[in-house]
Amino acid sequence: METRSLVSVIIPVYKVEKYLAECVDSVLNQTYRNLEIILVDDGSPDACGAMCDAYAEQDERVRVIHRTNGGLSAARNSGMDIATGEFITFLDSDDWMYTGTIEGYMQYFAKYPELDLVESSIYWGSSLEPCNVGEYIGELQNEDHICSGAELLHYFCTDPSPASLPAAWNKCYRAQLLQGHRFPEGRVYEDLEFQLRLYPCVKNYMLWKQVNYYYRENREGAITERKASKIIPSFVDCYENLKQIILDIEAQIARGEVMSGLISAEDHRRYVISRFMSLLVAPLYCDLRRSSVRSLLIPVQRPYVKFLTSRPYDTPYRHMRLAYRVMKFSYTFYMHVYLPLFLGYIRAKEKLGLRR
Repeated sequence: METRSLVSVIIPVYKVEKYLAECVDSVLNQTYRNLEIILVDDGSPDACGAMCDAYAEQDERVRVIHRTNGGLSAARNSGMDIATGEFITFLDSDDWMYTGTIEGYMQYFAKYPELDLVESSIYWGSSLEPCNVGEYIGELQNEDHICSGAELLHYFCTDPSPASLPAAWNKCYRAQLLQGHRFPEGRVYEDLEFQLRLYPCVKNYMLWKQVNYYYRENREGAITERKASKIIPSFVDCYENLKQIILDIEAQIARGEVMSGLISAEDHRRYVISRFMSLLVAPLYCDLRRSSVRSLLIPVQRPYVKFLTSRPYDTPYRHMRLAYRVMKFSYTFYMHVYLPLFLGYIRAKEKLGLRR
């Protein structure tokens, strides 16, 4: 067992003493034992730092970093700086994983040596629902479907509801894949930027349809807490991240560099624009039927709509092409006239049973 590949599990820790034991114990109790568990105490003001040290005293596989508070990205980067495993996975400190998760990841990497990345399904936690972590939810005849990195990026960016999530924590990466990649510090929505820069470098990817990760939803005080007053201003970080990727790719093209990882730079730009457009049309956790929500969105989205509509955009989805054209004509008209009419049309179809 101990001669098998070392897996580094990186856990940023900040103000989660209520949940930390459940999180760390879920890793210590993994059926796969050859682990390097890196707890990054990101200057947590509660008892988390002492809890991390206690775990290190109890189990030699645990390593602890104490650092001044720099945010989730900085904590993950600190963990990657010292990770020595052949494979790396991330876990948020208020979540937990199924005991057979890492064993399953390693079985797939052993079975398919060409894989760079394996992603597993998650359970969106709720105290009102039974937990089904550990269950397989896919169709067995579609098990072990491997796609190329180019295919992954295509579906991730062009599908309105992609199966792959823009998260770091429900995946296991070959450590070599992560070399040279960092999480952007000082901003939220860092996972999406990280994946959009990383995916062009992926050779082969697999989605494992087992529910391995328990995600604690909408926890008060979390950076992902879903209050409209908090989440809409935070979209600026998301949009800035995507804008910067596009500008970086365009600078790369201007220098005559035609490839971006394993795909063309033009394709990479097209995919990022496609994902950007989807997030403008359907911003996360926003009820666009409410005029108050649209009013909050307008000053946040307007400069990025102008930026995006100055660039070519193509999609197989008719409603997305139409939204782009209306935004390009007049974003004000889009938000105040077109969008309410379109959403009303969708509601009418649903009431008539014409749209599931």
